[in-house]
Amino acid sequence: MEKLTAAELRDVFRLPEAAWSRIATGMIDPIDPAHTEGEERWSGHGFGRWLAAEHPGLAGRGPLLLRPAPAVEPRYLGGVHRSPEDETAVDTELFAGLWRTHAGVVAVVYPLHDRVDAGSELLDVHADADAVVVIGYAYGLDGPELRAVDRDRPELVYDPSWAQLAAHVGTGIPWWPGSLRRGEHLASWRPGDEPRPVEVISFPSWEPLYALARQEPDGSPLRHACFTIGHRIRAAAADSATEEMKNLRRWERSATASMVFPAVPDTDDPGLAQVATDDVVGAGLAELCARTDDLAVECLEQVSAWSGAEDLPYGGTFTLTRTEVTRAAAEWINRLRDVPPTALHRVWEEAYDTVGTFVDPATGSPVVAVKGKYRSHDAREITYIGRSPKRLPAGSVLKEVILDEPIWVRTGDGVLYPVPAMDAPGLSWGYSGSGPTTLAEYVGRLLDDGGSHAVTYDDEDAKDEPGLRALFRIKHQRGTRIPRRELIRARHAP
Repeated sequence: MEKLTAAELRDVFRLPEAAWSRIATGMIDPIDPAHTEGEERWSGHGFGRWLAAEHPGLAGRGPLLLRPAPAVEPRYLGGVHRSPEDETAVDTELFAGLWRTHAGVVAVVYPLHDRVDAGSELLDVHADADAVVVIGYAYGLDGPELRAVDRDRPELVYDPSWAQLAAHVGTGIPWWPGSLRRGEHLASWRPGDEPRPVEVISFPSWEPLYALARQEPDGSPLRHACFTIGHRIRAAAADSATEEMKNLRRWERSATASMVFPAVPDTDDPGLAQVATDDVVGAGLAELCARTDDLAVECLEQVSAWSGAEDLPYGGTFTLTRTEVTRAAAEWINRLRDVPPTALHRVWEEAYDTVGTFVDPATGSPVVAVKGKYRSHDAREITYIGRSPKRLPAGSVLKEVILDEPIWVRTGDGVLYPVPAMDAPGLSWGYSGSGPTTLAEYVGRLLDDGGSHAVTYDDEDAKDEPGLRALFRIKHQRGTRIPRRELIRARHAP
């Protein structure tokens, strides 16, 4: 409906030749050829509006929601909830509000999780509807996008405006931000209701964290940790929903004159009173990592999705394959100890064909061995997935850096460690970019204080290390060992 030729306009609006000849003179101007690759094309929506205004006798030939709408009293028929198990071609959860209009029943569809395209599949889901309108997550000129399809023309998908939809329904259309689309609230809403507080839906989800927290005794670090992270997730989702509605009201071309907001985020958050300091949260998450139950695994998945390694007791992940190990990597593998899987092991374990779960005794961090991780490698190949420490033990002295995958550091007492690292930025060498720059910054810290925390993405205290940066930009051979004295020399090179 955006860029139609004359022949396509005739077909879409089902105009016989006599009618087309009658209206062809004086038609709206075509779209600027610069936007149509030189072809003469028209806006289908613009044509529909023009046809309704200038030739009302032909207006009924257009898509249902682009036709003129007579004044009607709103008749809301209630809502219908559909799950992916409803044996239809639509494989996601959605809710539809049904409205009786002068032209039949219009189903206004709200996806509850994933994007849904308007099309004949939705007409099959809503067999009693004469038109289906899907409210999208992207935004058009006047607000959230609308995509519609009519039963008598299922091959044509078009974009009515909010004003056009509201005119046919006879009242403002309810709109919920995605994070306020709780099925039970949508199902209970009726025209004229005052906005109600609704607990936000978020990704990652705060709900399993609160569920686990409520199982823990008062004062438990784990209880505080789960409530704290859960509250952060919940508050961010609530702020986002509030801001989204506020922005719509401010928008110059806003659809808010044609919509109503049935919900506001529920700010009565029990997690707020349980928010704890970083030390308490760290202790609680260490307990969570060591648990073995399914709920703990689910909670760790949410924490990892929310903040990566930032809140967990260990740093970013690294992998190495058994067939490509260097001497340093072999040393690390050989010191691993078999342990029963913990929740943190299981976060990885469930995604792969796991053949072993271990712990690195030097750092206490979990390691899993999986088979066939890389499709480009032998299906029997073993890959180790580990987590870097966030820092070396207090008082450590950096002895050498080993350029490998991952990069290793050895301390003065002879212990080998994966270089402390977070999820981002990455640490690497051999080119001119952020990897060698970040490695230089962190090695400089280690030379000053062997117990320094890993460099984080937004670290404002990062110190420029031009000498070390030049050293790590060199394409050293993998496995190269750079001792402390050489690091110091490079650091102070003119």
